[in-house]
Amino acid sequence: MGKDSFIKIANCFAIALTLGLLLCGCGHHDEPENPEEPELPGYRPFEGLDPTVPLLNGYDQFVGYQMWSGEKTPDGDLTGEGFSYDYWAEHKAEVHSGEELMALCEVPQEQLAAMSTRNLALTCFVHPYNVMYNAYDNEYIGILVAMKANCWQELMKRETGAKQLLDLYCELTYPLSHSGTFNDYLSYLDYKALAANHYNTLNALTLAMMTAVDSNALTPEQLTVIAGEIFKKIDNILAADEGIYSYVGTIRYSYLLGAFIAYRFDRSLTPLELSLVYDLTGFMGMPGHDQTTDRYFTADDLSDALKVVVQSLERIEQGSLLTTTS
Repeated sequence: MGKDSFIKIANCFAIALTLGLLLCGCGHHDEPENPEEPELPGYRPFEGLDPTVPLLNGYDQFVGYQMWSGEKTPDGDLTGEGFSYDYWAEHKAEVHSGEELMALCEVPQEQLAAMSTRNLALTCFVHPYNVMYNAYDNEYIGILVAMKANCWQELMKRETGAKQLLDLYCELTYPLSHSGTFNDYLSYLDYKALAANHYNTLNALTLAMMTAVDSNALTPEQLTVIAGEIFKKIDNILAADEGIYSYVGTIRYSYLLGAFIAYRFDRSLTPLELSLVYDLTGFMGMPGHDQTTDRYFTADDLSDALKVVVQSLERIEQGSLLTTTS
C-alpha cells in the first residue's frame, strides 16, 4: 500500500473523529453560542522535547520495575517448553482475592528458568492479565502492570527476548492466525478457538513492543523490520474491514507503535513534526485536552500526526536508520 493510501486513511480518521466530537456534543445543540468565548490556540511545537529520553520515562514509579534492563541472560542453550494457563482457567473461581488470582498465573521458577526464549515469548503473549491495559485510563500503565508477571520479567532479561517478541509480532496477523506448533505449547482456555477474532491479545503485544522500542532494546535492523510490519498489520485490518473508522479500535495500536519508533529514532523530523508525534503518543491517538501540558489535540492534528508517522516509517523501512547509525 502506497503513501497516498495511508494519507487517505489518516483523513478518514480525521473525519470519523470530527463526527465523534460533534456527536458527543449533540445533546447541547440548543444552547446559545458564547461569542466572547476565546478560540483555542492553533497547534504549536512543544518546547524542550528530547527524543533521546524514553517516552515512558518515569513510568517505573507506577509499576516498580525497570523495563528491558541492560543486563541480559544468555539463552542460546535453553530448550524448555512453554507454560499453559489451563490450571488458572480451571481454578480461578475458587480464589478470593486479586493477589491469589495473580499467583495462579505465576510460572514455576524451575520451569521458567529452563524455558526457551521462543516459548517464553509465547507464554507471555497469552498471559491472562495482558488485557489489563483495557482497565486503565492510561493503557501504557495498564500493559506495564501486566508485565509485572514473572514470565514478562524473565523475557525482558533474556539476551534474545526483544528479538523473539519481534518475531512473534511479525508472525501474527489480524484476524489472529495459528499454525505449526503455536497451539501445541499453549492451550489456555482453548486459545486457538477463542483468540481467532479476539484482537485484544495482539493489541497487548503491540503495546509490549512499544516498551521494547522505547527502552532501546531493538537494533536499527530490527526497527526497520518493524516499520515494514506495521504497514502489513494495517493492511490486515483494512482487509478485514474492521477498525478503519474507530479511533479506539485495533488499527490505532499499529500507528502508535509507529509513532514510538518515529519519535525516538527519526532524527529528520522537524520540531513541529516531532511535537505532533509526541502528542499522538501522549493522547493515545485520541483528540482532546492534556491537562498536564494544557495542550489541545484536534482531529486535524491527528490526521497530520498520522501522515508524519507514515512518512517516517517509509524512510525507516527504506533503511534510513541503518545509514544514519552506521
